[in-house]
Amino acid sequence: MKQRDGIIVWPAYLDSTLTRAQGRRIPKNLAAPEITLEILREAADGISMEYDIEPEKVYPRSSLDQKAKGYIVLTNPQGHKKNRVLLVLAKGVRRIVAKREAAKKVEASKKKDKKGRKGTRH
Repeated sequence: MKQRDGIIVWPAYLDSTLTRAQGRRIPKNLAAPEITLEILREAADGISMEYDIEPEKVYPRSSLDQKAKGYIVLTNPQGHKKNRVLLVLAKGVRRIVAKREAAKKVEASKKKDKKGRKGTRH
């Protein structure tokens, strides 16, 4: 088996809907729900880390859950410990998830406003 240079990060490591036994590696209050490989990619871009993506691999602890596919390999030239890198990445992930949630709320309020105005027109 080939040894990789870098840190492997599965989406499950940062998913607040999972328990530690299911694979979450950071405290629940620092994690975010429903992490995808796309969110991890955006977070790695946001913290200016180089990475490679392995989209077809399945997380070993959830081999029955086929939607949890892929991982990201972050380069670690500074030699930081894995937990430190995960915490920095989690900060970026939470920022991205918050932006997406805010956009969903704005979109929902726009739809609600359109429905409300439709009936008030004379």
